[in-house]
Amino acid sequence: MREGQKIVYSAGIVLTLLVLISSQVFASVINAGRGLPHTKSAYTTLHGHMTGMGNLRFWGGTGEYSNGNSEGETRIWVARALGNVTYGFSEHGAVSLTPILYQDAHKDEGEQIPWDTFLNCKMGSYKVEKQPYWLGFDVGMRFPTGKKHNVIFEEYTAGKFEFGLTGLLTYRYSSPQLKSDVRVHANFGYWNHNDKGVYLSEVDPRELGYVQHTSQSIRYALGVEFPVQQFVYGMELYGMTWLVRPPLGAASRENYFYMNVSGQFRAHQRITLFANADLRLSPGKDTTVGFEPDFTGIGNYPGWRINIGLQYLILPSSDYGFARMSIERQQHQKTRQLYSQLKEELEKRKQTDAELERLKREREENQPRN
Repeated sequence: MREGQKIVYSAGIVLTLLVLISSQVFASVINAGRGLPHTKSAYTTLHGHMTGMGNLRFWGGTGEYSNGNSEGETRIWVARALGNVTYGFSEHGAVSLTPILYQDAHKDEGEQIPWDTFLNCKMGSYKVEKQPYWLGFDVGMRFPTGKKHNVIFEEYTAGKFEFGLTGLLTYRYSSPQLKSDVRVHANFGYWNHNDKGVYLSEVDPRELGYVQHTSQSIRYALGVEFPVQQFVYGMELYGMTWLVRPPLGAASRENYFYMNVSGQFRAHQRITLFANADLRLSPGKDTTVGFEPDFTGIGNYPGWRINIGLQYLILPSSDYGFARMSIERQQHQKTRQLYSQLKEELEKRKQTDAELERLKREREENQPRN
């Protein structure tokens, strides 16, 4: 088996194992490319690079359960898992495929394998001339490959093809001495659920789940990255606001606003481990009517979520590709160091010239006059 085939095969094994161990895990669709868990950078995946990701998330809580004549306290575990493959097809473009591989619908029949699939095309790495800013945009699509929709504790979906557009902005401050590297990312986008005329599932009476107008929302995020050697730390704020709210029977028809704290560790030149935690800052509201199951006393979005995962660099497959990356990285660092040294020498030269000028003036002032 050739080296490239071995790498692809091992990446497939890693992703499969991550899926198999996810039976008690909650996961939402997160950013698998460059940037933070929920805030995408304006940089794209490097040209010719392909990454695979397995993502696990969990949340649990206790609530009052009501279903017909049955009532009582119940323990709730939200389970979901996803995978991702991202490929940089050009200097400014990358494509990302994210299938949701497991989804707990909180029904007697149990889990949904698989669920919906997301496809994203990102264009970016457009640098503003002579400024530390990068621009880009992301086109997102959701395909209803799952059997059930309108699921509680998840973002709203009516089981239709959905689409959206997000603008990306990145600001990067990097000192010439390589002592600091701070990246700020901002996203702002629009999402269309394409659901007009749909009757939402699991709603009684049925009329409460009828979508009269196409549901539409605004998505936004702001985050800061702090790379430190093999680690990358991050903090971000992100949320969603409805422009056109779905009907009363929608399981998640409220706005939400979260804070996320994250960390990444590059364990190997191909392997990156990551973990992060969400904390909901918006109120825990439940304005849904007629949806089953009904968990009273709990909002329609989790108050917290823990996220763990692994990213594997599939391509480039050869050592030559890594050697080239290493050489380019070293050349970049040498250029910055030379720039820093040159700047220091110029400052010293200015100080020396100023001192010579001062001595010259003093000498002229102290010369005896005839």
